[in-house]
Amino acid sequence: MVATPAGSTGYNLANGGPVMAWGVHGFVVSFIAPHSLTARTLVVAPADRLSVHNRSQEEPVDVTVDGRPICVLEAGERLEARFVIDQGSLAQVPGTTFYQRLRQKFGRLATPL
Repeated sequence: MVATPAGSTGYNLANGGPVMAWGVHGFVVSFIAPHSLTARTLVVAPADRLSVHNRSQEEPVDVTVDGRPICVLEAGERLEARFVIDQGSLAQVPGTTFYQRLRQKFGRLATPL
Protein backbone atom coordinates (compact mmCIF):
# COMPACT_ATOMS: atom_id res chain seq x y z
CA MET A 1 0.00 0.00 0.00
CA VAL A 2 1.31 3.47 -0.89
CA ALA A 3 -0.05 6.51 0.97
CA THR A 4 0.59 10.24 0.92
CA PRO A 5 0.58 12.32 4.12
CA ALA A 6 -3.03 13.33 3.39
CA GLY A 7 -4.03 9.68 3.07
CA SER A 8 -1.86 8.20 5.80
CA THR A 9 -4.66 8.17 8.42
CA GLY A 10 -6.88 5.90 6.32
CA TYR A 11 -6.02 2.43 5.10
CA ASN A 12 -2.34 2.93 5.88
CA LEU A 13 -3.01 3.57 9.59
CA ALA A 14 -5.42 0.63 9.76
CA ASN A 15 -2.68 -1.45 8.17
CA GLY A 16 -0.19 -0.57 10.94
CA GLY A 17 1.58 2.23 9.05
CA PRO A 18 2.58 5.61 10.52
CA VAL A 19 0.60 8.84 10.51
CA MET A 20 2.43 11.44 8.44
CA ALA A 21 1.85 15.11 9.24
CA TRP A 22 0.40 17.28 6.50
CA GLY A 23 3.20 19.17 4.80
CA VAL A 24 5.64 16.25 4.94
CA HIS A 25 7.00 15.60 1.45
CA GLY A 26 7.20 11.94 0.52
CA PHE A 27 5.01 8.90 0.93
CA VAL A 28 4.75 5.75 2.98
CA VAL A 29 4.72 2.10 1.90
CA SER A 30 3.06 -0.46 4.15
CA PHE A 31 2.43 -4.13 3.49
CA ILE A 32 -1.00 -5.74 3.54
CA ALA A 33 -0.89 -9.16 5.25
CA PRO A 34 2.84 -9.62 4.58
CA HIS A 35 3.08 -13.11 6.15
CA SER A 36 6.46 -12.09 7.56
CA LEU A 37 7.59 -10.67 10.88
CA THR A 38 10.37 -8.73 9.15
CA ALA A 39 8.18 -6.70 6.74
CA ARG A 40 8.15 -3.11 8.04
CA THR A 41 6.64 0.17 6.90
CA LEU A 42 8.91 2.39 4.83
CA VAL A 43 8.78 6.19 4.53
CA VAL A 44 10.00 7.10 1.05
CA ALA A 45 11.86 10.29 0.09
CA PRO A 46 9.96 12.57 -2.29
CA ALA A 47 12.48 12.22 -5.16
CA ASP A 48 12.44 8.39 -5.06
CA ARG A 49 10.30 6.30 -7.39
CA LEU A 50 8.61 3.16 -6.19
CA SER A 51 8.38 0.28 -8.66
CA VAL A 52 5.67 -2.33 -8.04
CA HIS A 53 6.11 -5.64 -9.87
CA ASN A 54 3.51 -8.36 -10.28
CA ARG A 55 5.83 -11.35 -10.03
CA SER A 56 3.05 -13.86 -10.66
CA GLN A 57 3.41 -16.03 -13.74
CA GLU A 58 -0.35 -16.10 -14.36
CA GLU A 59 -2.47 -14.05 -11.91
CA PRO A 60 -3.35 -10.37 -12.48
CA VAL A 61 -3.40 -7.83 -9.63
CA ASP A 62 -6.09 -5.16 -9.22
CA VAL A 63 -4.74 -1.65 -8.59
CA THR A 64 -6.98 0.72 -6.61
CA VAL A 65 -6.65 4.38 -5.70
CA ASP A 66 -8.73 5.67 -2.80
CA GLY A 67 -10.80 2.49 -2.90
CA ARG A 68 -11.59 2.77 -6.62
CA PRO A 69 -10.19 0.34 -9.20
CA ILE A 70 -8.00 2.10 -11.77
CA CYS A 71 -6.27 -0.72 -13.66
CA VAL A 72 -5.16 -4.34 -13.67
CA LEU A 73 -1.48 -5.20 -13.43
CA GLU A 74 -1.11 -8.33 -15.55
CA ALA A 75 1.32 -11.13 -14.69
CA GLY A 76 4.89 -9.87 -15.14
CA GLU A 77 3.89 -6.20 -15.48
CA ARG A 78 5.00 -3.34 -13.24
CA LEU A 79 4.04 0.22 -12.41
CA GLU A 80 5.80 3.16 -10.82
CA ALA A 81 4.58 5.50 -8.09
CA ARG A 82 6.15 8.85 -7.31
CA PHE A 83 5.45 11.82 -5.06
CA VAL A 84 4.12 14.95 -6.79
CA ILE A 85 4.00 18.22 -4.83
CA ASP A 86 0.73 20.20 -4.94
CA GLN A 87 -1.12 17.54 -6.95
CA GLY A 88 -4.30 17.98 -4.94
CA SER A 89 -5.90 20.24 -2.38
CA LEU A 90 -6.96 19.31 1.12
CA ALA A 91 -9.72 21.29 2.82
CA GLN A 92 -9.01 22.37 6.39
CA VAL A 93 -11.35 23.82 8.99
CA PRO A 94 -10.15 27.36 9.83
CA GLY A 95 -8.63 27.69 13.28
CA THR A 96 -7.58 24.05 13.64
CA THR A 97 -4.23 22.42 13.03
CA PHE A 98 -3.36 18.94 11.83
CA TYR A 99 -2.44 17.98 15.40
CA GLN A 100 -5.72 19.28 16.87
CA ARG A 101 -7.67 17.23 14.30
CA LEU A 102 -5.50 14.20 15.06
CA ARG A 103 -6.27 14.52 18.78
CA GLN A 104 -9.99 14.92 18.03
CA LYS A 105 -9.98 11.70 16.00
CA PHE A 106 -7.65 9.59 18.13
CA GLY A 107 -7.87 11.15 21.60
CA ARG A 108 -5.09 10.56 24.09
CA LEU A 109 -3.24 8.29 21.67
CA ALA A 110 -2.33 11.36 19.61
CA THR A 111 -1.11 13.51 22.52
CA PRO A 112 2.66 14.26 22.32
CA LEU A 113 4.80 12.95 25.16
